[in-house]
This record gives sequence, structure tokens and C-alpha cells, in this order.
Amino acid sequence: MGEDLQLSLLEELTERPSPSGFEQPVQEVVRRECARYADTVTTDVHGNVIAALHPEGRPRLMLTAHCDELGLLVRYIDEQGFLYFAPIGGFDPTTLPGERVLLHTASGPLLGVIGTRPIHLQEPEERGKALALKQLWIDIGASSKQEAEELAPPGTVVTRAARLQPLRGQLVTGRGLDDKAGLYAVLETLRRVAAQREQLQAALYVVSAVQEEIGSRGVRTSAYAIQPELAIAVDVTPTADHPQTSKQEVGDIRLGAGPVLTIGAHVNPRVYALLVEAARQAGLAYQLDPTPGRTATDADLLQVSRNGVATGLVSIPCRYLHTGSEIVSLEDIERTAALLTRFVLALSAEVSLIP
Repeated sequence: MGEDLQLSLLEELTERPSPSGFEQPVQEVVRRECARYADTVTTDVHGNVIAALHPEGRPRLMLTAHCDELGLLVRYIDEQGFLYFAPIGGFDPTTLPGERVLLHTASGPLLGVIGTRPIHLQEPEERGKALALKQLWIDIGASSKQEAEELAPPGTVVTRAARLQPLRGQLVTGRGLDDKAGLYAVLETLRRVAAQREQLQAALYVVSAVQEEIGSRGVRTSAYAIQPELAIAVDVTPTADHPQTSKQEVGDIRLGAGPVLTIGAHVNPRVYALLVEAARQAGLAYQLDPTPGRTATDADLLQVSRNGVATGLVSIPCRYLHTGSEIVSLEDIERTAALLTRFVLALSAEVSLIP
């Protein structure tokens, strides 16, 4: 475990609400951190935060992680004061009943509970069936529609209330580690590269991208503006180290075994080889994810931005994605930052990106 890992920053990133389209609170933290190390920090009209270090260098490298998380949006309040919502991003409805949530109001966060009919009141044929989102609501303890609307009117953004907490050893659990873990690793890479700036030859653009969970929208616009020659997307990926998961389908991905390097059609083979070489030179453990088609990450759109970008994908192993209790290893985050730092500092203008 690296002594430089700033757990307090990871905690702050996960606690700042950032459902897709409503990422402003976490981007405030990102801007603050980037301003400490980058030459310039800007925010585009889409909400992406873009930090540049040594922008006159070559090649132009874009290092990106998405800052958005899943969320809910209040759409309707009934006469009794119960709030109905629409999902922001890909929720599994079975993970929601009974969850405590935070409604992010103008007056501050308001606690609520996601309710549904208890099993005692269900018909026998209903028991055991998956619930639809329309069968759920949020209970904030209001006694009327008027009271609820005054507290959390339609349009209020909602997140799960789970906070970052330690488990055993180097493991932590919380909401939004997809992709706040990756975002932390990217910010930590910027810090480490800035500390060794005299070795940096590339132009490094660090992007905290918005709206990945609803279609990789932020990375599309930021890559178009930056025009990178190569790019690395940093995200999380499911593991196969828990019950009822097939290694034949997922691959042998485990917590604590290091960052995951993807190889496949959406990854430039030379960028992949450079990542592998950086890991080996640094003596870092890493895992492989052979993915023949789309990766379902920002890498897919990065690859085809403008006239094409030589793209790589580095992922942090994560259990229980898109729940309120995602689990990652702090050691994997540390190794990811160490790998990316070695990769960035090894780049020169002479690097070949042609397959």
C-alpha cells in the first residue's frame, strides 16, 4: 500500500453527489485538486473538467475517468406525500427496496427511504417476483403533498445514502466507486506526474468526464475539443471472485490482484503493449481482460473521436457494481495510479501508435 494514498480525498469524492447531469458538487473538488498541479484548469459547457499539464508537449495524451454516478430524479408527489422517481442510469430495481437515500435539496441533504409493499401484504403469486421501478416510492416522512413539495419538489436529485467505509484489510465499500475509484486514480496520477514534471515529455490532459452512465456523453465532447493522439480511459470492472459468477464469462478478475488491462478491438495494440511494458518495468501486478467487442466504457467513444484516437482501457476491479455497496481494494487503486504515472512519464514524441 502506497503511503501517498489520500483516503480523505476518495471519501470526499464519493460523498459529493454527482448523478449524470448533476455532477457540479464533485467537479468542485476536482477543480480544486487539479488547480494544485496543472498548468490550466477549465470547465466546458457540458460540465467536463479538463486540466492540462505541459500542454506544449508531444504526444497529446488524454487521461480520463467519469465523475458521474447513478441517481434518481423526483418526478411526482402523491396526495399523501410519497415521492415517485425516475432512474438516472442503469439501476437493478431489486437492489432498491428499503434503501436509505439522500434527497439533495436547496436546504441541504434530506433523508428518505425507498418503500414498497411489505411481503406480508403481497399475494402469494407476487412473492419472489422482481419489482419494477414504478412499484417503488420515496418516503421522507411527509404527511401531505404540500409538505413534501416544500421539502423536495419534483426535479430533486437523489442518491443512495451509503458512505465509504472500510471492510477487511485494504477493502472499502460505498456507493459511487464506479467511477470515483477511477477518478481518484487519475487525480493521483496527475499529482505524481506533476511532482516529476522534469521527466514529462507528453502533453497531459486529465479529464473528469460527465454523463458516462447515460451514454458516454462527456467524453465524446471533451475528446473532440482536446484532439488527443492517444487516450486512456480509467473505470471499474466486475470481478469473478464471488459466488454465482462465471470466470468463463467474466475472466479471472479478482480484488487485490492489480489493475485490469483490456485487450481487444476497442484498444489500440501499441497502447496496450506500452501499458504492459510500464507495469513490468514498475514491477506491478496486473490482470488481463480480453474483450473482443465493445467495453461499455468511455473507451468505446474515445477510440472513434474525430479521425481516431489510439485508446487504452485500465480498470479497477469492483464487486457489486451499481449497488449501494460496491467494493474495491485500495491496493488496486494505488497500483493503478503507479502504472499510469509510469506510462505517462515514459511517453515521448517518437512513440509509434500505428498498429
